[in-house]
Amino acid sequence: MRQSTKILGIGLILIAVFAVSFFFFYKRAQKNLPKPPLILTTAVINQPLPNASLVNIAGEHLDDAKLRRGKVVLVFTLIECEPCDKENEFLKTVVGNRKDLSVFYVVPFGDANSTLKAAQLKYAFETFFDEHSRLAKSLQIYRVPLKIFVEDGMIRKVWLEATIENGGQAEFKQWLNGL
Repeated sequence: MRQSTKILGIGLILIAVFAVSFFFFYKRAQKNLPKPPLILTTAVINQPLPNASLVNIAGEHLDDAKLRRGKVVLVFTLIECEPCDKENEFLKTVVGNRKDLSVFYVVPFGDANSTLKAAQLKYAFETFFDEHSRLAKSLQIYRVPLKIFVEDGMIRKVWLEATIENGGQAEFKQWLNGL
């Protein structure tokens, strides 16, 4: 009986050591994994906006000159995205009346027709579908919401997440007032 208790105790200790070792090895391996590619960092600042093929609900393409002339904010969004909805409400209040700034929503994924119908009812700004995810792929955008400020065809600023917290909203408002 004493022998089996000893073996059981040693077995439990070995299992615990294995479990703890596995946990630390797994955590360490997760830290060392490369992050998914996202080129929208400071590396793209002052780079030209890639070619786009954006289409509206009527099937009309957004004139490329509208993206490359003046000040433009592109908001990458999805219809079923709660942070995107909050971003929409925030942008509607702070950018809604600006005449010097064009804001276009871009839906990079999904079905163009149903997505754009829903977007018409939901978003405060004109929404376009990114045909074949062309712009999103060229910028390696895999998550939303995300905003890009383009001035005269050049990417000048990028927000990699929603500005729905007070700090992010204050920073965006300060940037907007500085335009």
